[in-house]
Amino acid sequence: MTRIEAEFSGAEHAAPDTAALADVRAVVAAAEAHDDRPPVSDQAMVAAAQGRRLVARFTAALEGEELPRPAAVGIVGDGEIDLVVHPDARGRGIGSAALARLLEGATMPVKAWSHGVNPAADALLQRAGFSPVRELLRMTLDPALLPHGDPIEAPDWLSITPHTSGSAVEAAAWVAVNAAAFADHPEQGAMTLDDFAALTREEWFDAADLLLAFDSRGDGAERPAAFAWVKTVVTPASQTALGGTECELYALGVHPDEAGAGLGRILLDRALRRMAEHDPDRISLYVDGDNERAVRLYERTGFTVDQRSRQWVKENGRHE
Repeated sequence: MTRIEAEFSGAEHAAPDTAALADVRAVVAAAEAHDDRPPVSDQAMVAAAQGRRLVARFTAALEGEELPRPAAVGIVGDGEIDLVVHPDARGRGIGSAALARLLEGATMPVKAWSHGVNPAADALLQRAGFSPVRELLRMTLDPALLPHGDPIEAPDWLSITPHTSGSAVEAAAWVAVNAAAFADHPEQGAMTLDDFAALTREEWFDAADLLLAFDSRGDGAERPAAFAWVKTVVTPASQTALGGTECELYALGVHPDEAGAGLGRILLDRALRRMAEHDPDRISLYVDGDNERAVRLYERTGFTVDQRSRQWVKENGRHE
């Protein structure tokens, strides 16, 4: 029988200790390298680093076998649970034991993700009383399909420029457009100036990869209208089977007041051209499965569905 111990750190707006956060990042990186997909969203990692979510490290003991330390890690807060079991510790009941600890005392609905085709995670969540409620698509594009030649023409009243690193005005503009564009999105639409600042401190951040669009119609004053954000990660081949450069369309947002002007298509075109400058080996994006308009836009550009993930919810934090 596997014995498991938990150590919690952070939350209550106090960042977790450095060792705890390093352990979480290490297990997440090991899982991503093994599964070729990230097991935790950037938003969850940022929230944990800021002390807005609790982090947990699980140490497991199994007679006659040495397991990684920690064998699993968790992130809890904002009504969500992220649980990652180290690849070398899977299949020993550690996930079930860790999830039970994370759910202790929960009285409100709790959400969790199962990334990609993951029967083990699906079964674990079902046994714990979760039900699937939402689908997230990972779409990919052949780098050979990146656009060349002249970009899609933008109207005279639209200016598109890379973000100026450290600009408080542009940061506020991004937060405003993002909140309006993703008002119905439970994670993306809730991002704050602090969240934006935290993302700009990530190793992958490049101000030139964040394109901001402004509308100068009307009184001539520029109003934030849309944005496209590219996330570029270079991974040594020794760390994963899919080494090399991956460009992700991290986010594409258009202010609802600009609907119908074709800004989504224009910003997507600019983002893909920015990706081409990185000479990527892979190109990806994530989009909600029920966002049919966005899915059609990406499909017309050549993106295809590569992976389907599901979000699960446990009502009132208890078995039905």
